Amino acid sequence: MLARTDIWTRTAKAVGGYADLCGERRGERAPLRTGDLIRFRSDRSKGFGLNALIPARSLILSTTVTAGLPRFELLAGPPTCCRISLTTASTGTGTLVTVEGQWEMRPRLFTSFYRRRILAAGQLLLGIVRLAAAETAVVVAGAIIENGRVLAARRTYPPVLAGKWELPGGKVRPGETDRVALARELFEELGVRAIIGERVGTDVAVDANLVLRCHRAQLGGALPTPKDHDEFRWLGAADLFSVEWLVSDQQILPHLEVLLT
Repeated sequence: MLARTDIWTRTAKAVGGYADLCGERRGERAPLRTGDLIRFRSDRSKGFGLNALIPARSLILSTTVTAGLPRFELLAGPPTCCRISLTTASTGTGTLVTVEGQWEMRPRLFTSFYRRRILAAGQLLLGIVRLAAAETAVVVAGAIIENGRVLAARRTYPPVLAGKWELPGGKVRPGETDRVALARELFEELGVRAIIGERVGTDVAVDANLVLRCHRAQLGGALPTPKDHDEFRWLGAADLFSVEWLVSDQQILPHLEVLLT
């Protein structure tokens, strides 16, 4: 979520500041890219006082994106030599976020004064991260229906889900619509060019910050080839419940049953 432009502009305002992307303008949900600069201003009535730290034009967050994970550095100039970095790293259970601050005070008489404001800047970044973590992410699934049967795929990972069945798909990336994301995921997972159709059912809550959306899909000619799954099955209405589906996908089955009959 932190790699999406609108997350920074909206969450910065929610924690008492303002943020905007410098330079080239892109779509609201466009992904951040290496070299992007985010300018921050503060709302003094919220108590952050970042404008008192240095001029607003100098309060810039520099972006570096590696393997889809962003790293940010907040650069400040005189009278404080300040560098605040926010680093993200993927772990087995989620994303680890680290905020570090380094500064050299000149003159030292104002050390305490500036330290409070630099800490406020770090708190601003942490506040943005906390709000971003509460944003709802979307997973899209494709109901590929051919000749009255729907394609089911068996997962191989993570271990807790291995052996269970799902409708193929994946997460919506920054800047993508649901349909674009599903077409990409089906090509990556099945090697097929699919035509994405109407919604099937409504949003399914996977957890507190993740929803599943299903769309009907039609193959563009080629047969699916297993890549991220170890087995495919074409299931009709009569045997739709013959496999062990993921809990989230189970909630889509009644809608699929209607389509298949």
